[in-house]
Amino acid sequence: MQTLHKPGDIIAQKYQILRILGSGGTGTTYAAQEENSNQQVALKELSLLGMKDWKVLELFEREAQVLSSLNHPAIPNYLNYFQVDTAENRCFYLVQELAVGKSLASLVQQGWQPDETTVQRLAIQVLKILHYLHTLSPPIIHRDIKPQNLICSKKGKVFLVDFGAVQNVYRNTLTQGSTVVGSYGYMAPEQFRGQAYVTSDLYSLGATLLFMLTHRSPADLPQRRLKIDFRSQVKISPKFADWLENILEPAAEDRFTSAKEALAALKGTPIALKSEATKQLQFPGSRITLTKSINQLVLDIPPIGWQSKQQELLFGGAVISFLLALVVVFFFGSLISRSLFLLRLVLFARVTILFCVPVILWMFIKNIFRLTGHIHLEIDRQNFQLQWTLLSQLKWQLLRQSYWRKGRTTDINWIELDTRYKANGEPVTACVIVEGARTHRFGKYLQSAPKEWLVQQVNTFLGEVR
Repeated sequence: MQTLHKPGDIIAQKYQILRILGSGGTGTTYAAQEENSNQQVALKELSLLGMKDWKVLELFEREAQVLSSLNHPAIPNYLNYFQVDTAENRCFYLVQELAVGKSLASLVQQGWQPDETTVQRLAIQVLKILHYLHTLSPPIIHRDIKPQNLICSKKGKVFLVDFGAVQNVYRNTLTQGSTVVGSYGYMAPEQFRGQAYVTSDLYSLGATLLFMLTHRSPADLPQRRLKIDFRSQVKISPKFADWLENILEPAAEDRFTSAKEALAALKGTPIALKSEATKQLQFPGSRITLTKSINQLVLDIPPIGWQSKQQELLFGGAVISFLLALVVVFFFGSLISRSLFLLRLVLFARVTILFCVPVILWMFIKNIFRLTGHIHLEIDRQNFQLQWTLLSQLKWQLLRQSYWRKGRTTDINWIELDTRYKANGEPVTACVIVEGARTHRFGKYLQSAPKEWLVQQVNTFLGEVR
């Protein structure tokens, strides 16, 4: 393995390399010592010359950004991020606390054979870490849970390391579903399609537990109908085997829905999902309502109203002028022969009517959805439905016009903000549900802050239910 540094090298006149910890697609990791404090750290390095794809640098910077926001005793703390330039190269460095211990892969390689109780105890620790990550807002998906990335101390404490493949659900993957990220044998099937959900991490944990029990890669175990057939390969209790069966389901929707549910089932205290309270949220200063439970999200966006006060005043002025002109025509029309002033007044009123009618019609048609349109979005664990209703406030059902888009929740790749065109030099941004090759746009008339809030809330819910 070719590396840029060797033991004894000093990086940035501050970190002395002690040994190599490992090397992967997003850089080489060293154990180093901070010279001023003598603190041992994990120093991850990425060379610009060694990169074959710019996305590697993007993932590296993503890892630093995510780690700087985390605070959990089983995740080594973020310490520093910097770059070093030379005449021939530029190197990027990420510094974390060093997780003291050995990886589960190293322990198994050295002959460690944990029993069922030990494996369950380790599983409980990892599930607690995943529960922390998955319940952040937005949720964080590790995407590379495997024996090499779980460090076990001498006292049995587990640390989760290497966030190089991490996915932030709100911002989505940097590759936006076009690249496979993960490790063969431990990836959930959906990761081969470039997709990852919180349940993907659960699958990877189950595969890791199988490795600890069998000392074999899950990819080498027999399969039956795309499902790992492990029961003949391990000696564990039927209850634990059933638990593993669930967490290793090939279809994401058939697994435990969350780390919390998997943890409760492992401890023998299943949680009642449907008993959890429904939350009703509202963006401050708006009439947008969003109702969330653990099984369903319902979003209602009522008519927005005029884009600006100037438009509202112009429309109101045109209507008032039109009405006053009608009054003049009807009440003074019969008197025009007796008074030149009244004749001029009636003529002026008729011109006003001719002018106001197109103005009123043009402004109403231009803003008809803003004034009368209603958006309704429902997402549950199986399906989603997006509905636009025009003239929603009318009592007569026959005059209302509704349009629907329906699909399966598992087919939603993500929801994001997207700008398709500009109006008056300003970008027009909408919320977009990306469903494979199809996209569904809504909410373009909303202000930027509510749109960002909606995208975050929906992505958070999708991360929880899939």
